[in-house]
Amino acid sequence: MRSGRRPAGRPRRRLRKAGPVARYGAPAGFLLAATVAILLIHSALGGKTVPAPATTTRPRPAATTTAASVKPKRKPTPAARYHVVQSGEGFGSIAAAEHTTVAQIEALNPGVSSNALHVGQKIRVG
Repeated sequence: MRSGRRPAGRPRRRLRKAGPVARYGAPAGFLLAATVAILLIHSALGGKTVPAPATTTRPRPAATTTAASVKPKRKPTPAARYHVVQSGEGFGSIAAAEHTTVAQIEALNPGVSSNALHVGQKIRVG
């Protein structure tokens, strides 16, 4: 790299700024050319696109009606169990005392944070 002044015989070249046609016309022309190319390829393929995967449908079993239709009996749901939080307890110690997992306690108490348990708070454990 040279330092100092330029020789006197060479005039300084100025760079031209791109005009608005070059600035906006070139990208627009490129997008137009890409769109035309895509349309030509699409028409060369006969206008076909890749088909969507076929969905399989299962035949439904024939519905039988009887005069005395029997509904299956539901199992009775066990009553919900709750634990009252004591001083110094967290989800881990409660889970161990109630013979359950921390994940199950978190699932049963979605609005309760293990970091914000209060003494006397009731949480569901089963």
